Amino acid sequence: MYKKISALKARQNLGQMMNEVALKGDDYIIERAGKPLVAVIPIEKYQSLREELNEFFESLSKMRANLKKEDEKDMDGLIEEAVRSYRKPKARSKR
Repeated sequence: MYKKISALKARQNLGQMMNEVALKGDDYIIERAGKPLVAVIPIEKYQSLREELNEFFESLSKMRANLKKEDEKDMDGLIEEAVRSYRKPKARSKR
């Protein structure tokens, strides 16, 4: 669960907020004019989220590379099929 706090209160209580985040593991959403602007989370949670995000993008890149290879294979197969059908001997009609 997270706590909401105004930007003014966050400035006034920065030290206390940092202790609650670092020691208790609390999360804060800092708002300005009632709209959320930033989140303050423990560094461990931040590092974990960054690692997950990096792993996600790495997996996405691998999937794209594999799809590209598959598309190339499919295209090669289609070309070979077209060439074979073109070169296929025509059936001669018996007269």
